[in-house]
Parts: sequence; structure tokens; C-alpha cells
Amino acid sequence: MAHRPRLNMCDPVVYCIQVQGELAESWCEYFGTQSLTVYADESGAPVTTLITEPGDQSAIVGIINHLNALGVPLISVECLPVENA
Repeated sequence: MAHRPRLNMCDPVVYCIQVQGELAESWCEYFGTQSLTVYADESGAPVTTLITEPGDQSAIVGIINHLNALGVPLISVECLPVENA
């Protein structure tokens, strides 16, 4: 298992956010994400994965709130291990 440093409310970390449905690549700039990919889950339904490094915890909450306002069902939010931490 990869080492995860102790988190706090101010240090940036990388998050992987998965939502149900297909978001266009243009949402990358809106959400400030590094990447946006779409794949089909085991039932064939589209799932969008966003990889982002928000400035702090309030920024990740803001992204989740924007997704909620769009009516996009949230599947998961995962804090990814940081290399060389």
C-alpha cells in the first residue's frame, strides 16, 4: 500500500473524482482539473473520471458542489497517494 502523508485542511493533494454520466472535455477548464476521462462501467453506462489538485480542501468541496448543482451523481472521491511525499 502506498504511503499517505497526514492530511491537513490547507496542503494541496491529488484527488480522483468519479461521476455517473459523460462530461465533455471542456469541463476540465471549468473545474480546473488536470485530466478528464470517460469510460463505460461493467453495465455499459458512462463514467467520467476527473483528476485534480485543488489548492485546499475548500476547493475540492467547491468542485463537488458544482457537480451537485449540475445534477451529476457522484460515485466516488479518492485522495490519491502523492509521489515522493
